[in-house]
Amino acid sequence: MTDLLESTLAQVPGFVLGCSVGGEREILAYGHRQVFGVDTPLPMESQTIFDIGSITKVLATTAAIMRLLEEGALSLSDKVSKYLSGWAGTDKEEITVRDLLLHRSGLWEWRPLYIHTQNPRHAIQEISEIPLRYKVDEGRHYSDLGFISLGQVLTEISDSDLNVCIGKLVFEPLHLNNTRFAVPVSDSSVAATSFGDSIEREMVHSKVPYPVPELATDFRNWREHVLVGEVNDGNAFHVFGGASSHAGLFSSATDLITFGENMNASIRGEGQYSQRIATEFLSTGPDSGQQLGFRSWTDTFRGCTTEFFGHTGFPGTALVFSPTHDCVIALMTNRLHTKGIPAQMEPLLKAFLDSTHQKLHSA
Repeated sequence: MTDLLESTLAQVPGFVLGCSVGGEREILAYGHRQVFGVDTPLPMESQTIFDIGSITKVLATTAAIMRLLEEGALSLSDKVSKYLSGWAGTDKEEITVRDLLLHRSGLWEWRPLYIHTQNPRHAIQEISEIPLRYKVDEGRHYSDLGFISLGQVLTEISDSDLNVCIGKLVFEPLHLNNTRFAVPVSDSSVAATSFGDSIEREMVHSKVPYPVPELATDFRNWREHVLVGEVNDGNAFHVFGGASSHAGLFSSATDLITFGENMNASIRGEGQYSQRIATEFLSTGPDSGQQLGFRSWTDTFRGCTTEFFGHTGFPGTALVFSPTHDCVIALMTNRLHTKGIPAQMEPLLKAFLDSTHQKLHSA
């Protein structure tokens, strides 16, 4: 494990590693939460708050949908056009809630909506008007636009804004006291991310990895300062004020572990969600590694092949849990806080999955 910690610190300025096995938790911090934009590097702490990026998709949006399903307020087979009138009569009319959760809606993966508008209602209208990039249900195409749309479904059903809706359905019942949209619950220890919008600006300019038609020169509000306590995702920040259903949450390793422990308990029939709903959402769909909202990774050690469920976040965060081993891992890095090319999150996570799985069988 020492070698793994050292190799990780060679790739990121700092990280927090949280692990829970059978409810026994250990949360340790390594390195620095901020190096640039300060006179002296600031140490990482076990309760440092991170921008968790796309983990928002499961910790907020998917979790809220699970609750509404249990309440009978919606169905996975519901057409999204039932809730979003702008989709009626368009190429999106037949897309279901299930399609969005499985990332099989055919919507574009990503578009910089903020280049044309910073008004949330106009952005939602723009999503309804952008032609589908793929045929509905022809394959998995991970889509931020899909999860932004799921957030609109939630607000329509709850007749409240996303903050209030998610708060009542998820944060309050699970006591996620360190989790909040748009800004950290405390500014005493917050991990820094990138130099402004530099990464997304280059994505728009280069058309990589998505051939978006927007031009970087058409936007005048690119951020250039080191982001600390500001949502990194451009659409979440510039359009939705930091509170969006695809990104925008700040949280801690403690809260991520709490959520993972609850999912494990729900599979046993002891958590906040019914065993039936939890099992359905963790069942693999038509695409390997993709469940309803959740992703999964398979790890093998000594003949034991285990699925770990969860999600990653672009700023450098990951939540994974294994009902089989009653284990939760929260790996939270500030990989974007660099002047070079950021470390890739998947290899970082895989190394800790391998190490943790080995330790589980060695205990």
